[in-house]
Amino acid sequence: MDDAVAVLREAVRRSDEGPQTGAEVRLALKALRFVGVPSDAIRYFWQACQADNDIGRSQSMNAALNRIELIRAGKL
Repeated sequence: MDDAVAVLREAVRRSDEGPQTGAEVRLALKALRFVGVPSDAIRYFWQACQADNDIGRSQSMNAALNRIELIRAGKL
């Protein structure tokens, strides 16, 4: 699970370079689904990855990652 979150963090870091829809992001999201992260949180991150606007994509991906990390910590 830590590796999957690290992949998503890296995707957020490079979100200003364009949509982040690579195989590593898809695999990380799939892995998180298997460890109990709800599908709506995963879908929110995936949709954020595909946004056209650089700033909006970055902000949405960061918010989605924060949500995943809160779920992971048991705070949501």
